[in-house]
Amino acid sequence: MKAIQKQGTGRAALIDAPIPSCGPTDVLLKPLYSGICMTDLYVLYHDMGQQGQEPFPLIMGHEFSAVVAEVGKHAGAYVGTDTKIKMGDRVTVEPLLPCGICDNCLQGRTNVCPRMSHLGVFEDGCFAEYVRVPSHRVHALPDTVSDLEGALVEPLSCAINFIDKSQLKPGNAVVILGGGSIGIMAMQVAIASGAGLIILSEPVAKKRELALTLGAHAAIDPASENLVKRVWELTGQKGADIVIECVGVQATISQMVHLVKRGGRCVLAGAPMKPVEMNFLPFWYGEMEIVAAHATAWQFPRAIKLMQRGLVNVAAALEAVVPLKEGIEAMERAYSSKELGKIVVKHMKERGERDESV
Repeated sequence: MKAIQKQGTGRAALIDAPIPSCGPTDVLLKPLYSGICMTDLYVLYHDMGQQGQEPFPLIMGHEFSAVVAEVGKHAGAYVGTDTKIKMGDRVTVEPLLPCGICDNCLQGRTNVCPRMSHLGVFEDGCFAEYVRVPSHRVHALPDTVSDLEGALVEPLSCAINFIDKSQLKPGNAVVILGGGSIGIMAMQVAIASGAGLIILSEPVAKKRELALTLGAHAAIDPASENLVKRVWELTGQKGADIVIECVGVQATISQMVHLVKRGGRCVLAGAPMKPVEMNFLPFWYGEMEIVAAHATAWQFPRAIKLMQRGLVNVAAALEAVVPLKEGIEAMERAYSSKELGKIVVKHMKERGERDESV
């Protein structure tokens, strides 16, 4: 099979790889669409998951929809249902693979399992013609969710986790730092959850315009406007109840304290790949809270329901759809440009028909 394999820091290749064998509790999947995520770029260019060790060959990718190609003889039903997984089903996959037996897993906090694995980070992922996954991490896609939308269930689930960690209450004023696809999804989830005021900070004009189209009350260019002043003006000099940081860099992380009100809550949703300096004294004075939001923990069913009900447009930030053979070039483009929206890899021409250009 064809697959995109990371072969070193900043180096990837389209290779011929063996089709994975399907274990007794696994399913073998044929991907339909795969999203390119910042995590993929961190894996490729910053060795996420491989820090401190020699980078090892790895088939990349973790956001995807797929068709079930083979079912292990002991594979069970879909999570939380009595419906058996069968060949030909359309599915999406929770790529984080928890151990299931540690204290965190037993408390439902699978996303902070200390023994977790992860498709496309620690083990082979979905940028391939086939991928093997444990059957208990597979979710069926309803007919009302398209193949392309199914590939974006995972990032939408992450966005739901951001809002869960924010403890948003109806009427809250929310500032979102970063208008990439995940920030746009978080914004839509906040609106669906009853936020009273949504302010998005984003330097790229077309992303600000998209945010306003989707329901943001204000979209501010932090490069040309005083973001702190504007936020305090828009909140009646109170500050935001919630700040969600979706970038993971020094400038936006350190800015949170100046945007949130006393007693407010900040969510670190972006992955800071470099050390960050921060003044915590204002947090102490104002009893502000800062929490992190990592990946997902059982938010997939809710994400699918939000899509079914039309409450979130996951494809709104879509920039391009490319074949697998152009996936490496697409990652290079995404890494080098802050202007681009979401890029998705299409594995097939039509369902069941392999893309001959792969």
